[in-house]
Amino acid sequence: MSNDNKSMEYGPQGFDFKHATPKALQDAYNAIAARSGDDRFLTRRELKRLPDLLMDHEQVLSFASGLMEGQSWLIVLTDQRILFLNKRLFFGLIQSSIPLVRVNAISGNTGILFGTIGIQDGASTRVVRNVMKRCVSSFVRDANEALAARG
Repeated sequence: MSNDNKSMEYGPQGFDFKHATPKALQDAYNAIAARSGDDRFLTRRELKRLPDLLMDHEQVLSFASGLMEGQSWLIVLTDQRILFLNKRLFFGLIQSSIPLVRVNAISGNTGILFGTIGIQDGASTRVVRNVMKRCVSSFVRDANEALAARG
């Protein structure tokens, strides 16, 4: 194995997002973005902070960006939870998460260019609007697969 491949830190739990090199992280994000269709235009700062927010061995399955409450948010689906991240322009980070065991339903609606992702957790429904149309069905499909895998 070459030194370049060692930076991709795959172990028995998958890719190690917390300890990966910046290049390996970028490669992993590019692969997820290609699969999910997200352009990461407004959410690069959130992705930069994501490894610090993940738990050990937590795997990122998909992500999408959109608007919630008038601000740009990155929603990240992992094998354990759904994270909502909003990195403020100058300082601060707003984060929220829903464990997958608490998610009741995930829905998606698409229009001509953009769509909406709704996530219900029993207490509330979070709606992320202006999600790129190609991301909506991918994120909802991946989330439903993760929910089914959790049982």
